[in-house]
Amino acid sequence: MDFSQIDEGHTEGEDGMIFRYNRAERLSRAPKIVQDYYAGKMQLGNKGIFKSLVATRGNRFMLFSVIICAAAMMFMWYFGQSKNEDVINHVPATLSAFSFEDTVYVTLELSDPNKKYAQNAVYPVDVTFQFNNVDKQLAHEEIIVTKYTGKKQLLRTTFKDYDIIEVCAVLKMGDTVKTLVKTVQKQ
Repeated sequence: MDFSQIDEGHTEGEDGMIFRYNRAERLSRAPKIVQDYYAGKMQLGNKGIFKSLVATRGNRFMLFSVIICAAAMMFMWYFGQSKNEDVINHVPATLSAFSFEDTVYVTLELSDPNKKYAQNAVYPVDVTFQFNNVDKQLAHEEIIVTKYTGKKQLLRTTFKDYDIIEVCAVLKMGDTVKTLVKTVQKQ
């Protein structure tokens, strides 16, 4: 059906509405800002990204707050040490834990000490692994006793995953005690 021939916009028996548009007449009655815009004389704000970022008080405030947040994040990234890494008696220790097929696998890595302390790096090591569940309650505890001989050493253990979300390793090496905490990564 062809709707282009249907006459609309008026009641039956009357003539249709006549619409006349004259752009020059409309622009002559428009405000000066509109006339300047259509003539191409309007100045379009500040040029350059930095000028636009500091053009108004609100823009300056937003730029300053973004800079402060970025600086805080960089500070925390650079100076914040994670809880799962520490140095005990000049020996770097790293704790890792993940869950796979209803079993939590935990590894405590004792790395090589600095060359300066390598000859004195023989210590008895007592590690207490504490498996904490969703309620932060102790679900299981396992103790491993060994001797660190100055070379890279891995201490590993496993436990059934009864909603274990966190593993704590209380590491006693010589007279020093450190606690490492790692959230269990679900695989």
